[in-house]
Amino acid sequence: MKYPIQIFSLGPKIIELHWPKIIAEDVLLEIIALKNNIENKYSPIISSIYHSYQVLSIQLKEIEYASEVTTWLKELIIRPMSRENLPARWIWTVPVCYAPEIVSSQNQYLQEKNMDLETLIEYHISKSFLLYFYGFLPGFMYLGGLPETLHIPRKTIPDRKISKGSVAIGGSQTGIYPVDSPGGWYVVGKTPVAIFENGQVKLPFNPGDKVQFASISPQRYTELQEGSVHNWEKTAYCG
Repeated sequence: MKYPIQIFSLGPKIIELHWPKIIAEDVLLEIIALKNNIENKYSPIISSIYHSYQVLSIQLKEIEYASEVTTWLKELIIRPMSRENLPARWIWTVPVCYAPEIVSSQNQYLQEKNMDLETLIEYHISKSFLLYFYGFLPGFMYLGGLPETLHIPRKTIPDRKISKGSVAIGGSQTGIYPVDSPGGWYVVGKTPVAIFENGQVKLPFNPGDKVQFASISPQRYTELQEGSVHNWEKTAYCG
């Protein structure tokens, strides 16, 4: 691996691997490759495995496997990362309506930033955002790569309710609220596509993929909102 990795035991059945405290795509790729390698070898004895920006956490079903897995991990992390353990990666297009009649609270962001709507849209759709992981809420994506021009401190007093489908900005991040939820981010747009429905996440995106927002009209927003199934557009990503 390119980065130094530390291994910690958090109780008899939990093993954690820690990367340096940076948020970077090559760190994410190491985590994904290692995670896939671990699942391929030890899936039957793993209770759960998940990751954040710099941590990969493994919970084993039984205590007796901890020593074997730890020894194997110590040998694995000093080897070069193999691209064979990385899945195919995609750039997914997410339709977003930025029209004020659809996003009534959008003006809060524009006033705080002293920015016009055209500039907001231009920067928000100008690049794709790397999906690091899901968390906070079912289907809530932690996306990296927001242009610095759009950064804004989170609200001092969070809103009691941000509606599902709201595309928002908080700090140096952007994301989509999959369900109605309290939140301290500024809403800048809305997607008509259901993200979490009937107890299931409806997104085909995986960590390591990218998300590209595409501006749509209020009419198109309504059409997609009324549709039963969304046909996701994607292109291959070879980053």
